[in-house]
Amino acid sequence: MVQTAMRQHSVITFRSNLGWIAAVVNEDGVERLHFGHRTKKDVQTKLSEEGSLSTQAPPQWWENAQNLLVAYANGECVDLSTIPLSLREMTPFRQRVVQSLLKVGYGQTVTYAELAKRAGSSGAARAVGNHMAKNRLPLLIPCHRVVASGGKLGGFSAPQGITMKQRLLDMENEHDTSFQFAIAAT
Repeated sequence: MVQTAMRQHSVITFRSNLGWIAAVVNEDGVERLHFGHRTKKDVQTKLSEEGSLSTQAPPQWWENAQNLLVAYANGECVDLSTIPLSLREMTPFRQRVVQSLLKVGYGQTVTYAELAKRAGSSGAARAVGNHMAKNRLPLLIPCHRVVASGGKLGGFSAPQGITMKQRLLDMENEHDTSFQFAIAAT
């Protein structure tokens, strides 16, 4: 019988101006992120619904990542794309969608159809929508920047739904939208 080592995770919860945030991280990057919860208990309940995790101290890079998330939640124009992500379990299509979405700048939006086209899958708007609905890394993979055709908001699975999506878009639009972050080649 072959035994595989249990992957070690760190589970971090903290309060922000966008509600309680919980992150599940491993040595490679962030695996899951939850935000917008009213209480610490609410976010811990969400985590427990996903199963128990072996915990350890967070990796060294986490402190900077948490500082960036807090700054973003405070309405500061920061580059969250520097936070490492653990995307191993994504299909090639989903990885292309994520890479295309990461190029949508702070304060910018893109439609589901346009994102599908940018990811090399014209006509796959519904599949993009399904992927965004299952996004395990909101804020880091900025699904709030994806809107329906005609400028309608579409859906948003974080607590408070489209109210939170609109709040994030409004917060980002308060800054000069001509500001662009350099996107590192991956």
